[in-house]
Amino acid sequence: MLNLRKVDGFLLFIFILLIVLGNLTVYTSSYFVAKRLTGNPYYFFIRQLIWTIPSLLSLLFFANYNYTNLRKLTKPMILLTFILLLLVFVPGIGKESGGARRWINLRLFDFNPSEFAKLSIIIYLSHILTKKRGKIEDFTFGLLPPLLLVSAIFFIILMQSGFSTASILLVTAFLMFFIGGASLTHIFSIGLLSLPVLIFFIWKVSYRMARIASFLNPWADPFGKGYHLIQSIKAFANGGLLGVGFGNGVQKISALPAPHTDFIFSVIVEEFGIIGGLTVSIIYLLIFIKGMLIAKNTEDNFGALLAFGIVTLFSLHAFLNIAITTGTIPPTGVSLPFLSYGGSSSLILSISCGILLNISKNTSHLKANKKEIEKIINEGF
Repeated sequence: MLNLRKVDGFLLFIFILLIVLGNLTVYTSSYFVAKRLTGNPYYFFIRQLIWTIPSLLSLLFFANYNYTNLRKLTKPMILLTFILLLLVFVPGIGKESGGARRWINLRLFDFNPSEFAKLSIIIYLSHILTKKRGKIEDFTFGLLPPLLLVSAIFFIILMQSGFSTASILLVTAFLMFFIGGASLTHIFSIGLLSLPVLIFFIWKVSYRMARIASFLNPWADPFGKGYHLIQSIKAFANGGLLGVGFGNGVQKISALPAPHTDFIFSVIVEEFGIIGGLTVSIIYLLIFIKGMLIAKNTEDNFGALLAFGIVTLFSLHAFLNIAITTGTIPPTGVSLPFLSYGGSSSLILSISCGILLNISKNTSHLKANKKEIEKIINEGF
């Protein structure tokens, strides 16, 4: 029986709104690219629409599902994560697209197991950091075992050409280690040791170096390396304050790369203006604040870590996508939560947000006053 009493009503409304609006943003951003690639202008829209029902049902189900039961599923989830990630490399099962091998071909649709890996790692770390509470400061018997598991998944995703996904997962894990009580010295040392590895994987792949070069000076090669970023900036300029209107954007037609995924925020700003872009950004900021308040006010350590991990992952995706399209950081493949095209992403995000809503039912002080919210913004969580 569905029981949504005590659930954070604001977050529930926002999550449902984003899932529904995601269909509209995918429709307007993918129309021309779908027509060019498949001959059917509604190809991506229809596929996204199909995922809407399971996404909404998953959101409501997990909002009603006792999150503490997830601790019992930790081991099978991690095992399933490894199996799914490795299946990507199996001929006839794994699917390659755009030089990346990240999908499992399920005939009717493709599934990206790295999306599932993000959630399973958050659940695993929430469980293990709670179990090892007070012992995680010990490097050998506390921090090292979960660190090795996270590193293994990180490298598997990296081998799939999923650098951005692997990096986001690693940053989320490190933040959870810190919040979970790991020594800051250990985390900082591991971070320093990991840096040469990340630099190597950037330097080794030519297109990643090209992205950095285009970020530093896109106008040095406006029709080559800097083309994509310049087109994103043009979309912002075209949109102005109020935008050109829904469906009337021109940059998505042939100029913007992946307008329905990585650069969907540029399409949103062009069609709905700076006001539309700021509205989307504020929505994500409010989700971050409300989510962190849930984590802060959850008395159960597992629930607090789980909420923190989910909100961190969600917010990193939103922040990085917006930062990339505005030229704040080098371009890389990061989707905008719920608004970018992607069935696997929409489903896993819905499950994650449903879990967050269920945790909100168990917090002792859900209704934060204005001063507490301002404190979160000014001082940080």
